[in-house]
Amino acid sequence: MWPFRKQPAPSEFRPTRPSGFQGVEVRLADLINMRHQTGVLGVRTRKRVHSLLAGGERSPFKGRGMDFEESRRYQPGDDVRLMDWRVMARTHEPYLKVFREERERPVFMVVDYRRGMRFGTKVAFKSVIAAQAAALLGWASQERGDRVGAVVFSDGNHAELRPKGGRAGVLQLLNLLAQDMDHPSQRIERQKEFTSPLQLALNRVLTTAKPGSLIFVLSDFREWDQQAKQTLIRLGGHQDVVSIFIYDQLEQEPPPAGQYPVTDGTRMGILNTGSAKTIQSYSACFKERFEDVRRLCMTRGIGFISLGTHDDILFQLRGGLQDLGHRRSAHHNTA
Repeated sequence: MWPFRKQPAPSEFRPTRPSGFQGVEVRLADLINMRHQTGVLGVRTRKRVHSLLAGGERSPFKGRGMDFEESRRYQPGDDVRLMDWRVMARTHEPYLKVFREERERPVFMVVDYRRGMRFGTKVAFKSVIAAQAAALLGWASQERGDRVGAVVFSDGNHAELRPKGGRAGVLQLLNLLAQDMDHPSQRIERQKEFTSPLQLALNRVLTTAKPGSLIFVLSDFREWDQQAKQTLIRLGGHQDVVSIFIYDQLEQEPPPAGQYPVTDGTRMGILNTGSAKTIQSYSACFKERFEDVRRLCMTRGIGFISLGTHDDILFQLRGGLQDLGHRRSAHHNTA
């Protein structure tokens, strides 16, 4: 839902679209045009840069499925899963394996299109922000020679794309992002063993992605239950994972109690925020979920980037990826 200019409150939703209203739909042309912005993410240079999308040099990440380059002494904070046990047995000192990123690394976009993502009070819906961020990351991955795949999911549907290289790999992603995921042709039966669409999507990547892949999860992380947490932890044990938490400022700081005109881009209605107590409870639930996701990612070696609907997407992604690269390569650079 999206607050807009004040007007007499409608008594019920009406199937009319506000004229000139933007930011509520994912437009293929916008996603294609984003290919011109990827240079700012630092993927054009051949020199080593501190970015998850920078390749061609030794990788500070897990490296499963990549080319082994050398062993070096273990540094505090290194990933113990990469210990070189043979060298340790010979030298009686801890050593770590170092890998060089393989070309055409699989990069997966896990994009949340559930109903709760169709919400925004600033520039665009969270779903639109997620699509645009995925497009930027897809173009950047293609430019450095990686293969792009995806799992896009809504409340009752999901679609998967096998990683594909070149421009075709990105275009298949963009075309999927521009589709209506709630169309009956996309519908699937919810599998009983999964408690939420989020867990189902994470599990699909877990079972299909090659070890050493780079996974971006773009979601507001609703239905963040224990099963979803464990699946994300398992995914992070074999892949390089970055959680991109997408939110709106209204979730972070709700407005005073009252009634506000809203639209979903097609229908108009009233958002009744209820009492101040209800508002405080809503805000507390959001902050608890945000901190829980962030804390789990930080403690499990999973990247975490927050992206608000009011943020400059390119600026936020660039800063977040650079920070992650700095943290993960700090010990490697001192070796």
